[in-house]
Amino acid sequence: MTDLRSAAGVSTGDILDGRYRLDETIGEGGMARVYRAEDLALERPVAIKVMRGPTEGTPARDRVRSETTLLAGLSHPSLVTLYDAHISAEKPSYLVMELVEGKTLRDRLDAGGPLPPDEVAALAVDLSEALHVVHERGIVHRDIKPANVLLWPSPLPDREFRAKLTDFGIAYLLDATRVTSPGTVIGTAAYLAPEQLRGEKPSPAADIYGLGLVLLEALTGTRAFPHAVGHEAVLARLAVSPSIPDDLPGTWRAMLTAMTASNPARRPTALQVALAGTALRERHPSTGEVLAAFMDPAATAPEAIPAPPPLPDPPPAPPTEVLSPTPAHHSEPAPKRGRVALILAGIVALVIAAAFAIGVAAAVTSAEPEPIPTLPAVQEPLGTHLQDLLETVTP
Repeated sequence: MTDLRSAAGVSTGDILDGRYRLDETIGEGGMARVYRAEDLALERPVAIKVMRGPTEGTPARDRVRSETTLLAGLSHPSLVTLYDAHISAEKPSYLVMELVEGKTLRDRLDAGGPLPPDEVAALAVDLSEALHVVHERGIVHRDIKPANVLLWPSPLPDREFRAKLTDFGIAYLLDATRVTSPGTVIGTAAYLAPEQLRGEKPSPAADIYGLGLVLLEALTGTRAFPHAVGHEAVLARLAVSPSIPDDLPGTWRAMLTAMTASNPARRPTALQVALAGTALRERHPSTGEVLAAFMDPAATAPEAIPAPPPLPDPPPAPPTEVLSPTPAHHSEPAPKRGRVALILAGIVALVIAAAFAIGVAAAVTSAEPEPIPTLPAVQEPLGTHLQDLLETVTP
C-alpha cells in the first residue's frame, strides 16, 4: 500500500494550515485517509479526510467556497456535519468533519452478521431522512455503502445504535474535476445503480438504489453483488436485479423491490422510504400499507379507525303528575302552568269521584232494599224539595 506521506505529503503529527493537528489514523480508503485531529483554533476534536494527492482541474476558489458553505449548511442528526474544506491543485486536499465516536456499518456486519429487522428499520429511517435533507438541497451522495455509514451508541434503550451518513460531500465538491468526466463512474461498484454504471448523470434515485442494497445486506448479512469487481462483472449487473430472499417478510420484500427497481422513475423518494421504515419499525403494517407509503409522499401509516361509542340509554319517561313547579328558566309562563295544573287536578278528582259513585251504586243494588226514611216535618217550600230529591234517588 502506498504511504500517504509519499502520496499527499502529510502524516500523523503534522499541522495542516496552522490549525488542524493530525493525531491518529482512524480509517483509510482508496482515495483518502481519515485522521482523528484537533482543531487548535476552536479546541475541539474533528475528523479530517486527506485526499491521496492534488486534485486536478480544481474549480475556481469562489465556487469551492460556495459549495462548501452549502454542504456545511446541511443539518440533520443522521448527517456527519462538514466543517471546512480545502481543495487545491498544488497541496493535499482535505475535508474537516464532525468526529463520530463509533464504528462503520461495514465493521458491524463483518463482525456480527445480519442485524435484527427492527434495527434495520431504524437504520432505514435514519439514512433516508438524511438523504431527504441532502436531496432537497440538490445534492446526490453517489456512494451509499456500509463503509460510509457510521454507527454511534444510542442514548435510548429501545435500540442499539444510531446511524450517520458520511462522505456525502466529496463527490459534490469534486463535481467539476476528474471524477465527473462523461462516462466516468464514481463510487463502489457493488452498490452503484444501473444508470451510474452506464455513466449517466446520477440522480437522487441512484442513492435510493444504493440504500436498498445496504438495507438488504444488513438484513441478510450477504452483499447483493459480491463479485461486482472488474469490467465484465460490472457490465453484467446492468441486466441483473438483486436477489431478495423469499424468507424475508412480505413487507420487507415489497420495500426492497421498489427501492432496487431497474427503472429509476419507479423507485420511491427518500421521504417515502422514511415513512415506510417508520411503519415497519413501529406498527408492523401489511404489505399494502408499506406500498401505500411509496405512492403518496405525504402519506403516513394508516391509523386504526376507532369503534363508535355506544348509544346512550333513552331518557326516562316524564311523570304523569306534576310533583313540583317547573324551573324558573323554562320558557312556558308561570300563570299558564298553574291553570293547567288546576285543570289536571280537577279531572283526576272527577275520575276518582266517578269511580267511588259506581262502587256505591253497585253496593246499593246488591243489598236488601232499605225502608224509605221518614223525613222530619219541614215547612214549605224546603220540605217539598227534599221529598222530591229523596224520591229521585230511592229505587
